[in-house]
Amino acid sequence: MKSVFTKVFSCLGLALFIVVFSSKESKGQDFSEVLKAQGDDAEKLLENYVGPFFTGFGVGMANGWYNTAAPHKFPGFDLTVSVNLASVPQEGQVFKFNASDYSSITGVSQNGGAAQSTADVETLFGPGDTESELQLSYQREYQGQTYTVNSAVELPSGFGFPYVPTPVAQLGIGLPKGTDLKLRLMPTIASEDFSISLFGIGVMHDFKQWIPGMKVLPFDASVLIGYTKLSAENSFAGSEITDDGTGEISVSSLTYQILVSKKLSILTVYGGFGANSIKSNLKMLGTYTIQAEASNGAAADIELQDPVDLMFKSGGARATIGLRLKLAILTLHGDYTVQKYNTLSVGVGFSVR
Repeated sequence: MKSVFTKVFSCLGLALFIVVFSSKESKGQDFSEVLKAQGDDAEKLLENYVGPFFTGFGVGMANGWYNTAAPHKFPGFDLTVSVNLASVPQEGQVFKFNASDYSSITGVSQNGGAAQSTADVETLFGPGDTESELQLSYQREYQGQTYTVNSAVELPSGFGFPYVPTPVAQLGIGLPKGTDLKLRLMPTIASEDFSISLFGIGVMHDFKQWIPGMKVLPFDASVLIGYTKLSAENSFAGSEITDDGTGEISVSSLTYQILVSKKLSILTVYGGFGANSIKSNLKMLGTYTIQAEASNGAAADIELQDPVDLMFKSGGARATIGLRLKLAILTLHGDYTVQKYNTLSVGVGFSVR
């Protein structure tokens, strides 16, 4: 059975992640067992384990907005498809587990070894050679009775692929006064289990025209601001621990940059400098149950209500350098961005100026 959180991420339904997350099995134990940890511990564990995905996906969505600093003339347009590949650094591939940081997780055993109080645990994007099993032991009060929870949570090893791919398709429309309007839109796609939608809007404006003497300089220069938001929802109904649970994901990215470019025949050299602001949210809503045993041997199904609400924030400075090849109306481009998760972008498009 696929894990609950595998289903959460497969609801993104985008490109490589459909294959990767849909094929990721929990190796005999439902990953929803992580909810057996105390609430704060479960959220802390999930934040460490899945956080790199949200950072990588967010910086990917902040890329692919441009391949030149020259706006279209009205009513020019372009249609561009890009794939952004964010590289997860070493600190995003593993996290340091210390039992002293948790109230309910007493240790971790790796690859079948003895339990330890400290260890380097792989995230989703770890090298793929270390499986970790976290030992749980704590007491919980429920309906006037004290119950003991003893369990183990298996965290599968990472994918062995420390990159987060993000595909982006957008339409650029030339407006008067050296301005481009850029749109990213994916209408809501829904099935019985999940729904997903995406919206993005950006504006690029030539600022050289407003600075005396700068208009004659032999390069193009613009400012850009772009915002993208992805929202997804997945139903967990019918899983082993819930009949009404749902998962919600939202990822938003805001980028603002100064762009420059120089056209050399069919080649254009372009670059940009600015910053990103990324916000992501992961929720598990509904009623979930965990099994526990009292000191007198009685068993109980303890209910958890809306057990996970995680907020991830990241961002920082970024700098991009790239090349575009234009053959008639066909464009091919590639660029590299130095940022929190360095990102390679490649794309193809059609441009009518």
